[in-house]
Amino acid sequence: MVTIDNFIGFAKAGYEPLKEAFEQNFQEDNELGASVVVYKDGDLVASLHGGWFDEGEKTPWTDESVMCTMSAVKGPASICLHLLIDRGELELDQPVADVWPEFAQNGKGAITVRNVLTHQSGLPALPNAPIGCGYNWDVTIKAIEDHEPVIEPGVSPAYHGHTFGYLAGEIIRRRTGMMPGDFFTENISIPFDIDYELRWRERFVGRTSKFVPSFFPPPDQLHTLAPVVEAMVKGEDWRPKMGSLLFVYHDTCEDAWRRFENPAVFGHGSAKGLAKLYAILAQGGVFGGKRLMSEAAVARMQEECWHETELTTNGHWRYGLGLMQNTPGLFPCGDGGFGHPGNGGAIGFANPRLGLGFAYVMNRRHVTTSGMAEIGPRATRLATRTVEIAEEHMP
Repeated sequence: MVTIDNFIGFAKAGYEPLKEAFEQNFQEDNELGASVVVYKDGDLVASLHGGWFDEGEKTPWTDESVMCTMSAVKGPASICLHLLIDRGELELDQPVADVWPEFAQNGKGAITVRNVLTHQSGLPALPNAPIGCGYNWDVTIKAIEDHEPVIEPGVSPAYHGHTFGYLAGEIIRRRTGMMPGDFFTENISIPFDIDYELRWRERFVGRTSKFVPSFFPPPDQLHTLAPVVEAMVKGEDWRPKMGSLLFVYHDTCEDAWRRFENPAVFGHGSAKGLAKLYAILAQGGVFGGKRLMSEAAVARMQEECWHETELTTNGHWRYGLGLMQNTPGLFPCGDGGFGHPGNGGAIGFANPRLGLGFAYVMNRRHVTTSGMAEIGPRATRLATRTVEIAEEHMP
């Protein structure tokens, strides 16, 4: 049994069971450091944090602690595209090539913004891209332009684990003249005081914890990956090449990862920041009297676009326009909920029907066994309990 010696936080009346679930994560599922934050109808009703910032258990985890949330950043990145659509600066069914002409090469002229958001652009992997190009935006964008789709666009969904960030990000850059992270900062995080970013920022210095366990071997053991990489390069199947070749031999704890930008996996922030972002959407696009987007834009995020097995992980998902929909057993956010999970367990979601903005961020990764979107028992417990509490208190 593990006790939380430095447990801090609060849960308002009715949300005490969430505190019990949070403590259970430490007692039964080896939580190290974590935060869970819940907004209900725009009010902060739970903010729980505890455990340790480091594996040596010397520095306490606080509500200011920041983590890389991996694919949970796909939600905020998608919100940026929805914001541009809401402003009339982009259309869902317009070809990507309208704003990014070079993209049309090699059979990609008919691929739409919708296809990008629904992971049906046919580019879940770039087998012919230069190895390690993921840290060079221009080289990766050129590789996308030169690449043919690896599967037929607009038909079967295939989760674009890494390429989604470059596709969505370049659309944002071409339309606004800003890198996606800067667009998010200027239009969302600063105006609404959101402690979350599409990329790591200097204000996160001293606040950013490391994943435990790490994604890759220590530097002196990196040679053990060489046979794996060689096999991926020579193989014909695109699935193992989704991201590993783009970021070979790099770890999420290194400066190279933290300081680069790919809004498919590089997002950083606190649970309170991610929860507040979704709280805005749970309120129909407005928070504290300030509007981010229209209610119609939020309604679009609730649309289910496919409910089937996607080809990358062979996982059966419910997915919308860049956001995962409520999928019991995988992404439990209640009917009408939407958001995104991240590899390792971090998640954020909004549920306008229940008025919920929710986020969970942690530093001990859940090691997936059935697909990269699996959030694990700790995130599942907290999300499920939050939805149950909200359902129980519905008028």
